[in-house]
Amino acid sequence: MAVEVRHLPCDPLERKQVNQLSALLRDSWPLPSEINEVSVEFQAGPGLSPTHHQTVTTHPRWTTRDRRTALTLRQNGLVIETTQYGSYERVRALLEQALEARISIAPPAGVDRIGLRYIDEIRVPVENGNLMPNWTDWLDPALLGPAHIGLELSLVPAANEGVMVFSSPNNRALVLRYGAQEAYAVQSTPELRRPLPPPGPLFKIDIDSYWQSDDELPEFATDQILAKTDELHEPVRGVFESLISDRLREEVLRHG
Repeated sequence: MAVEVRHLPCDPLERKQVNQLSALLRDSWPLPSEINEVSVEFQAGPGLSPTHHQTVTTHPRWTTRDRRTALTLRQNGLVIETTQYGSYERVRALLEQALEARISIAPPAGVDRIGLRYIDEIRVPVENGNLMPNWTDWLDPALLGPAHIGLELSLVPAANEGVMVFSSPNNRALVLRYGAQEAYAVQSTPELRRPLPPPGPLFKIDIDSYWQSDDELPEFATDQILAKTDELHEPVRGVFESLISDRLREEVLRHG
């Protein structure tokens, strides 16, 4: 799960400010580090060979001792990522701490986007000697697309991928990405670790609930940001529950 609060660009943090943040964040994120992001810009003109310019930007980052929850501060936002979700209340408390620390050191001028993203990898038993699970037993058939084509052609569906975007007049949106696949939807990295189950077929449900500002940018205030985050979180569980079957709910999620 990840939560991002994007704001107007700020000056890069000085080393003294990073050290101050480390002291404020030590209880939750005791391990300070840095992460590099590489951006490449290509330029071309009439009669000229294409050229590219590479920029490396370094961002301060803090992680838990098990490296399963991380906080990254960029010049235009902060991101909390975790592979050990626990509960929304846990992540909300971490977000509150990060916001308060950011404001105490160098408050941004305004917020332009807030987003919550949940990625679930669903794994179920493969039965009757099949290579793939019978996903119709576990998920809403609407997620499986025109699977009947495979039956007509004597072919077995090996993968599928889809996306739906839902929006509202109040600048809120929810993006649902889904599909059956073999590769992990979330990898384990040195910067953000996760226990990896044995490789095999899985079904990804990826829910991105976000708010995007229009012409007016609200101030970077903890209470306002948390209220908007609560609003974005409210539909997530219902969306997920609507996409799974009672069998998945009873046999896998509740009884492991």
